[in-house]
Amino acid sequence: MSWLPDDRKRVAWWTFSLAMLVVFLFVLHAFVGTVVLGLFVYYGTRPAYQRLRTILPTGGAAAATLLLVTIPVVALVGYTVFVGFSELSALTNTPLSSFARYLPGTPENPTQAVERLRQIAGPGQNAQEQMLSTVVGVLGTIAGGLAHLSLSFMLAFFLLRDDHRVADWFREQIAAEDSTARAYVAAVDEDLQKVYVGNLLTVFAVMGLGVVVYNALNAIAPSGLGVPVPTLLALLTGVATLVPLVVGKIVYVPVGAYIGYEAATGAGPLWFPVVFFAVCLVLLDLLPVAVLRPYIAGRNLHGGLMVFAYIGGTMLFGWYGLFLGPLVAVVLVQLARIVVPDLVHGETPSPDAEGAESIGADPQSAQRSDGAQADAGGSE
Repeated sequence: MSWLPDDRKRVAWWTFSLAMLVVFLFVLHAFVGTVVLGLFVYYGTRPAYQRLRTILPTGGAAAATLLLVTIPVVALVGYTVFVGFSELSALTNTPLSSFARYLPGTPENPTQAVERLRQIAGPGQNAQEQMLSTVVGVLGTIAGGLAHLSLSFMLAFFLLRDDHRVADWFREQIAAEDSTARAYVAAVDEDLQKVYVGNLLTVFAVMGLGVVVYNALNAIAPSGLGVPVPTLLALLTGVATLVPLVVGKIVYVPVGAYIGYEAATGAGPLWFPVVFFAVCLVLLDLLPVAVLRPYIAGRNLHGGLMVFAYIGGTMLFGWYGLFLGPLVAVVLVQLARIVVPDLVHGETPSPDAEGAESIGADPQSAQRSDGAQADAGGSE
């Protein structure tokens, strides 16, 4: 078949575009966790950014918004490290100041540091090599995690600063006003913001609940037993709700094991560790997973669907399934509400949601809200 010049150009550009789409999807698949985490940070902080944007330029507002997130995280990590070294100092009867030379940036000779590791490992050459290999592996994992975290925050920063430009391009080139595509994307966008903001609210809710639970357990603890550093543990438990499936177990299981060991060695009765495990399991584990997160982070969506999205997403995709699962759920729900009914009836999809009006954002109101935000962003 002979092609006209314009047809050949069109086919060539379509071929090139599809090839670039395949490359883009490959890169997206390789960094899917980083991208999904960046979307979570973007949607979770966007309400704060929209408030700051009224008094700051877009770049300054985006940077200030992310600083409001990173500063508490860095402070929490620093406080955790300080408490950990304090406990280690008390356990080993070593002054806290002696640990300062192991901190990054201090004038410590790398050769001396390796020699200390070898002394700790013992005289066996295999033990030394295993210790050094373990340290290198841990440092590599931490460095990789920090790199992905930095990329996620960079993605969130550029989305916060330039989302109105992306939205303008989409409206002008892809989806005209009152089109189905524009209504669908606006509804998905609104639902994702509510879901991801709800995730952050869940973290803070569990932090507050943890403060109450741990301090209440300390109030009834027998002499010689108790919950160490309850406020810090409450903060860590709240952050741990972002970890798939495990949730607060990362925090309260080691603490409960420590309390159980103390009780078994004669420091107190054994009923307290049992009560500790039972209360933490119900209030800091089952309650956040089954009630708080689906309700707070998915108030516009079916509660059972959100439970399946969070738990099933983490089981299927891994750690980033906590953020990808709700995204897939929102995309499918809005597709079923706006597009599928018209397709089933043999009609052209309309921008109206004809089914399940109580589930998910209304596409028309979401489109109006999206347009108002675009006008506000474009006016700066």
